[in-house]
Amino acid sequence: MKNSLLALAAVLLAGCASVAAPRYYTLSAPASAPPAATARWIDVLAVSVPAQVDMPQLVVRQGDASLALLERQQWASPLDAEIRGALVAALAAQGIRDTHALPPPAEVPIYRLKLDLQVFETMPGRAVRWEGAWSLRGAGGGAKGGPTCTFSAQEPVGAEPADMVAGHQRVLRRLASQVAAALAAGASPACPGAG
Repeated sequence: MKNSLLALAAVLLAGCASVAAPRYYTLSAPASAPPAATARWIDVLAVSVPAQVDMPQLVVRQGDASLALLERQQWASPLDAEIRGALVAALAAQGIRDTHALPPPAEVPIYRLKLDLQVFETMPGRAVRWEGAWSLRGAGGGAKGGPTCTFSAQEPVGAEPADMVAGHQRVLRRLASQVAAALAAGASPACPGAG
């Protein structure tokens, strides 16, 4: 009886040991260079993401109508926080500082950035795609109202989770470049390509 219980315990422990631990991903790409000198200040507000992908797990599209959760492939933090944090870092690399990290100098124009993603798709072996709108508004210190711009980007990706996350990182850097262009020093904020 005692040997049977020990054997059962060993089988149960072996079964638990064979379950792979979750792997965590971030949208913040490793810094390739030190942040640029600060040219503008921004207050990056909370990001809106589609409810169907607002999960700890990576959510992938299968075919045209179904979605699947990759149970062992998870975001390091909630998806909206991942996007916000990575966007702050990508903007800092272009000389745009978030007021949550450092207080801005007095009398410096500050803009509030609001990002509303309507599409955040991951299609393994095909592409990742983002669609949404972002806006800049004055936040005091003499900053005036700004534009509301649309954003749509797609990047080809492989079928592995790391490839899909890298594709999302590339799309995020494109978004950051678009916002940085709108905030180019010496210009009134405008949607890139407008005017």
